[in-house]
Amino acid sequence: MKPFLVIEGVDGTGKSTVCAALEQEQGAAFYKGMSPEWRDFRDFVDEDADDDSRLLYYFASCMYTSGKVKKSGEKVPVICHRYFATYMAIYSLNTGTPLEKVLEAFAPIRERMVTPHLSILLTADHEELKRRLLARVDELKATDMRVVNSHEYTLNFEAALRAVMSWDGPYIVLDTTGKTPEQVVSEVRQLCVQHIPGWPTVIESSN
Repeated sequence: MKPFLVIEGVDGTGKSTVCAALEQEQGAAFYKGMSPEWRDFRDFVDEDADDDSRLLYYFASCMYTSGKVKKSGEKVPVICHRYFATYMAIYSLNTGTPLEKVLEAFAPIRERMVTPHLSILLTADHEELKRRLLARVDELKATDMRVVNSHEYTLNFEAALRAVMSWDGPYIVLDTTGKTPEQVVSEVRQLCVQHIPGWPTVIESSN
């Protein structure tokens, strides 16, 4: 398996910027934790499905992404913009189901999924998250607005992410507050060199 990196974090922490930069540098395969095909059903599932159906949907979407990661990872490095931690956290928060019960139910499925060499949790001060999200030109998603409107939701989301990631394996927290996108990418790159076997110390552009 080639190097497999996961970038996690609440909205506005810089995940997309980091993933785009490293994808180009590494010539990597890039995936989102929930593929576009599965996201088409997400609003319906979140609004209309019962809790058991909703949980099975999230499980299945995570397994689907893992299969794509496994296939690509035989040939090239893989970078994933969120993996399963986000979706277990969201399910727990949206339904009020204790995270321990979610992870207990998820454990048999997780054993069949590809494990990242490293996961990096990006964080930022809530006021800075709000500024970043409100500066976006695109219309904000519902999850974006939850972060903008509720410091408590943001803290709970991040705490759930930490819990899932600590349950699963190696992860590092990187605070992006007050840092430029270039600084964040540079720090993530250094962490990859230090913690992922085979990650090159000298980055060669794919251009």
